[in-house]
This record gives sequence, C-alpha cells and structure tokens, in this order.
Amino acid sequence: MNALGLLEFREITRGLVASDRMLKSAPVELITATSVCPGKFVILITGEVSAVKNAIQAGKEEFKDGVIDELLISNPHESLLSALAGTTEINLEKQSLGLIETFSVASAIKAADAAAKGGNVVVSEVRLARGMGGKSVVIILGEVSAVKSAVNSGIQAVEEGLLVSHAVISNVNQKLLKSWV
Repeated sequence: MNALGLLEFREITRGLVASDRMLKSAPVELITATSVCPGKFVILITGEVSAVKNAIQAGKEEFKDGVIDELLISNPHESLLSALAGTTEINLEKQSLGLIETFSVASAIKAADAAAKGGNVVVSEVRLARGMGGKSVVIILGEVSAVKSAVNSGIQAVEEGLLVSHAVISNVNQKLLKSWV
C-alpha cells in the first residue's frame, strides 16, 4: 500500500453513488464503505498514490456539494490498516493506554498514522464515528514514555479545532483495558 485515501460525505445515498464512481475510476482497493454517525458516509481506499488521488477526485466530482472531509496519506504506517479494521494483535499485560479523540474521521486517521510513526507503540484501533456522535477515537498501547510521545505526535497532526481531547493512562487497569480494547 503506497497511499490511503478517504472521502467523507454528508449523505449516505449520494455517498454510495460517489463511492461507486471512485472504485470504477481507478485501480484501488476498498477498505470500507460505511455509514457513520450522524448520518454520514465514509469510504476508505488504498492503492498507488496516483490511483488514490484519481479516485478521490472522481468521488468529489460526482458529489461536489456533499464532501465533508478528505484525506490522502502517502506511505501510511504499516499498522494503520489493521488498526482501522480493529484486528491488531496486542499484548494487554502491563500496558499504558493513550487516547486521542477527534471531531472527524479524517483527523483520527491522521492522528493514528502520526502516532504510529512517532513512537514505539501499537496503535491497536481507530474507532471511526460509529455510535459516538460523529467523533472518532485512536487507541494506543505501549510503555508510558513511548505512548506519551506517540500521543503528542498524533495530536500535532490534528488540524486546529478538530481535537476533542487526549489522555495517557500509565499502567492501565487490566479489567478496564480488556473491556475497552
């Protein structure tokens, strides 16, 4: 994967139509195309940088008024796809927990990529705006100093006004960690 792309639409039906055009316009792989809160639609794709750019452009042309946000990350961190899918294998023993909460899907993905690149940590999951009023959460695990560094890198990647909050819990309680992660 050379690039990760996202378009977030304000309408589900027209977002689906635009997503279809994106997938037909360039040789990209679909990661997810799904509705998110509150009544929006998100499509995530991967592929060569030029193909992802072309697909994003095609989606924007199909639904010009309906794009809320967009994202293109060239050379995303190798763990980002598993974190987006919530399939990262993790060791829950003696971990510190880092959290970054954002107002948008794109901001959370940017934060997750920067966090993964900014410290020796595991970005275990990126929860994208489902059942959270449109907000997203990045979940980071590792040694406390590495988690602090990664959270710092992640929040610096979030555009002004889109960061809700962030936290680091040193040596998080195992019962809480198992129920949350």
